[in-house]
Amino acid sequence: MKHPAIRRIVAWALAVVTVLFLVSGFGITSADIVTPLTLGVLGKSVSYQIHTYLWGPFIILFLLHVYLNTRKGLCR
Repeated sequence: MKHPAIRRIVAWALAVVTVLFLVSGFGITSADIVTPLTLGVLGKSVSYQIHTYLWGPFIILFLLHVYLNTRKGLCR
């Protein structure tokens, strides 16, 4: 690929979204643990909203990441 910077940006964005997705999911199921750790920023309702809104970006970044990293191998 001519632009490895694009792959790097997509990979880092996917990593950030994945971490947020995991933390917000944990905040939904274990709000009594996550709320004090985040100093009250991530309550159960905020975690649920973040988790719901991250589905789209996560799927798009994941598919883009897979496409960019397998396209070279599929063209052989």
